Amino acid sequence: MSYFFMRYKQLESANFPIKTKENAACAVLLLTSFVLHQYLDPLPTLYGTSVFLYLACISIFFSLFTTFIATAPVIGRITPVHRWYLWFVHYPLARVCESIPWCTGTNKHGYIMHLTAPKLLGYGYVTPNQMDNMCSLAIVRNPYSRMVSIYGYNRFGEGESFPSFLRRWKRLMRHYLERGEKEEWYTPCHLLPMFEYTHHEGKQIVQSVVKQEELKLLKTRDGAKEAMKEDNTISDLPDLVRDALLGMPHTNSRKTGQKWWDFYDEETMKLTLEMYGMDFEIFGYERTIKQRPDLVPPKKDRGLCMQMAKFNGFSRNSLRNSTGARVSQRDFYGSVRSSVRSDADIARSRTVKQNLMEGNKDELLGALVRFRVFSEVAEEDDHKLE
Repeated sequence: MSYFFMRYKQLESANFPIKTKENAACAVLLLTSFVLHQYLDPLPTLYGTSVFLYLACISIFFSLFTTFIATAPVIGRITPVHRWYLWFVHYPLARVCESIPWCTGTNKHGYIMHLTAPKLLGYGYVTPNQMDNMCSLAIVRNPYSRMVSIYGYNRFGEGESFPSFLRRWKRLMRHYLERGEKEEWYTPCHLLPMFEYTHHEGKQIVQSVVKQEELKLLKTRDGAKEAMKEDNTISDLPDLVRDALLGMPHTNSRKTGQKWWDFYDEETMKLTLEMYGMDFEIFGYERTIKQRPDLVPPKKDRGLCMQMAKFNGFSRNSLRNSTGARVSQRDFYGSVRSSVRSDADIARSRTVKQNLMEGNKDELLGALVRFRVFSEVAEEDDHKLE
């Protein structure tokens, strides 16, 4: 787990990190192998080849792997690598990079700290009783700003333009856009709209939703007191959550040469709305960009309006009634858990049949992996009941 967090921190600073401990160790090993190969006589060999040549090749491979392959852009955007990663961290690494009690790390479900609330319940990582008694929180942000942040963390380099990235991002998102597929095997977590993390079938699961733009009001305790007097997402937060957010630093921010709104044109605005239109509606963000009056968003399509009819927007404290008393939603959380499994089972059956007919081995493997995911959860539940 220590190595996992170290790598996670490295990838927050650069998409393809060069100055790392791994590269330093590989450089030392490569130099040592070269020196020993030149001056040691006789040379130890393996299958007729110098052992030091093997070590040099291993150091070069490991350096290239950790610098260019095991990175957010490659794992998140190249589907075969992404699926190999999910398999590798769960089986060959024997799940050493996960911590279920702390809901962090990674396994075949993806990055556990990036799982949606329905998935946490569906996989059994959080029980309905725990969800009902904890102070759960989600922080959302302007989808336009979020899209620029996604671009910064997932682009293949400065040579990849914002419009090109968004076109590729939408193609990568096709499983979700076409059939609502949310499993990590098909749809990496960063592709999902924000409402998928907070809602299930139109109803909010997490207790509180806060807009990132208003977190600045919590820089100081005096500022928090003033914020509570105004109409914003901070004012209705439970005291425990508000105190936890007080003075929280923004440690993973990256400096860019331009403001997020300067990245947009008519095409990229349209693409963002097509992918994340529901986030604008549910969390109350404007489809226009006030800093860019020259850009006019397209009209809402009928499908978006029909989908929004199922949602009630978001609540700042969904577990409190009009009198301020806490209202239990344990039954709802239990139904969410059952529903997630049921939806996955139906989708699995449909996908297995479809891919058997089409001979799509890669997608068929994904359907079988998903089946094993929920079968294991069901077995764990049966064991607990016994």
